Amino acid sequence: MNTLKFYYNDVCPFAYRVRLALAEKEIEHEAVIIDLENIPQWYYELSPTAKVPLLQWGDDVIWESTVINEFIEDNWQNNPLLPHNPIAKAQARIWIEYCNSSFQPSCCGLVFELDESKHEPIRLALNESLDFIEAALSSRENGPYWLGEDLTLVDLTFYPFFEHACVLSHYRGFELSDKYLHIHQWLETMQKRQSVQQNCHSPEFYIEAYKPFVDGSIDH
Repeated sequence: MNTLKFYYNDVCPFAYRVRLALAEKEIEHEAVIIDLENIPQWYYELSPTAKVPLLQWGDDVIWESTVINEFIEDNWQNNPLLPHNPIAKAQARIWIEYCNSSFQPSCCGLVFELDESKHEPIRLALNESLDFIEAALSSRENGPYWLGEDLTLVDLTFYPFFEHACVLSHYRGFELSDKYLHIHQWLETMQKRQSVQQNCHSPEFYIEAYKPFVDGSIDH
């Protein structure tokens, strides 16, 4: 049987998505931490992008967190993380795409943009995304997760950026407003998951880890 190897970094929110999926599906694997400030030469030879996360399955490599998580879902049938119903599955993928194309770029953009004159439109876009998410979560018929009763890849896709939100608060003064009642309730539910408790880090960890990016001493 092929050995599954997972290459990641503790600070990377995209790698965090995969860490959560591997934990939720209880998949045995070898985890290898990559120092993104000192990437080893052998990793450049293994990874087409030299980024994390990356999954190695035998002689094959798979990258991009969304693709990796779908590969995991397709190949390990236990503890399913996508709905069986085709319409519900499509809706899950729409939310994952929304995170990747709208929500995540605003979160990361506000952190990594060093020109403060460009922050205001990013803040507005982030608030618009949060308003949209809150409205969607408030319209669920039942269940504590993004799509209702069951945890899905949608929850695992969004959660890392909310855990990293302490960086937005500390460095950019951006707080997750109390008006987002359903988002806060969802976060409380996620924080109780064993997968999150096994993989989470403290706000202090993230604040220190992001410092070189925020002060411009290293490029993200």
